[in-house]
Amino acid sequence: VRAVVRPCLCQWDVSGAHRAEAPAVYVVHHRNLSGPVHTLALLPDMPRPWVLHLFLKRKECFEQYYGFTFRTRFGWPRLLAWPAAAALSCVVPAVLRSFGAIAVYRGLRETRSTMNETVAALMRGESILLCPDVDYASSDAATGEIYRGFLQLEKLYREKAGGHLRFVPVFCSRSKRILTGEPVCFTDTGTFRTQRSAVARQLIERLNALAAECGEI
Repeated sequence: VRAVVRPCLCQWDVSGAHRAEAPAVYVVHHRNLSGPVHTLALLPDMPRPWVLHLFLKRKECFEQYYGFTFRTRFGWPRLLAWPAAAALSCVVPAVLRSFGAIAVYRGLRETRSTMNETVAALMRGESILLCPDVDYASSDAATGEIYRGFLQLEKLYREKAGGHLRFVPVFCSRSKRILTGEPVCFTDTGTFRTQRSAVARQLIERLNALAAECGEI
């Protein structure tokens, strides 16, 4: 997929995108799908993406695209929504699985499964890509509020590996640039709980600094 897509994105400037020391967690500004799509295609790394479980199975993927994305969100008529959803549901799950996607759920029990699978991947030296934006549909360059639950990975990883995780901010601009920022890490001073808010704030600040570097905010 990357080999096919990259020539179509040859105008993108990837000189500011760097491979992080593995294992790392790439934190991407979603920006209405632009962020994760371009990051997976162009980043000089092969991180495993966190993906909502609905997009990993054909039937659920079809229902999501047909019932919500096309019919509710975009307001498409049934005659257009059905074939579009059918086509995407044949392709999207297979492509995402080829990237080693890790299913993300909304329920507590399933969330534990996501965390356990992710930590196991990190322990093998694999990197992860996720988009924590609360307003994932926003096209704004600035990163606003983010969910902080993914930072629990630091605590779980630290218990097994003894070291700290690197959370690497990634920004994809309208001017066709992809930039990675300096990693944000927890430290040995202070508890996980006391540092979590500060780490989340630093990630937002560094994502917005990358947007400013691109002249977008």
